[in-house]
Amino acid sequence: MTARVTESVVDLKGPEVPVITGHSDLPAATSTSTGADVAAAVTVGNVSTAWRAWWTWTPSYGTWNLQLPWSVITANSTVVMTVSEIDAAGNRFVASAPFQISSIAPANGLVTFKVNIGWTSPIPMRTDVLVFI
Repeated sequence: MTARVTESVVDLKGPEVPVITGHSDLPAATSTSTGADVAAAVTVGNVSTAWRAWWTWTPSYGTWNLQLPWSVITANSTVVMTVSEIDAAGNRFVASAPFQISSIAPANGLVTFKVNIGWTSPIPMRTDVLVFI
């Protein structure tokens, strides 16, 4: 008896790299420091400004090195990220597939990071980003 494999049974291409499909409104960096900004910086240590935004991505799986362009990020920024599975409406939820984000490396105008979607079929995701300057 000969085993038979068809393309509908075996994914010959493998996963495709996720690409951005949407994002929140992205505030631009400004240089309008006021006395209140300086007072806030003293209150919270060396953080003078914080920004938050999110991006949605095409479905994928596996491990990828990805980048997000955002003008507020500098090489000296502190960038905190989360990743979640999303439904068709873009709502985050927890399901069976594990999602991990790691190796977050800010640079001028972008952040590079590693994401792992521990599943064997494509799943859409959302990354949330918090930037401290």
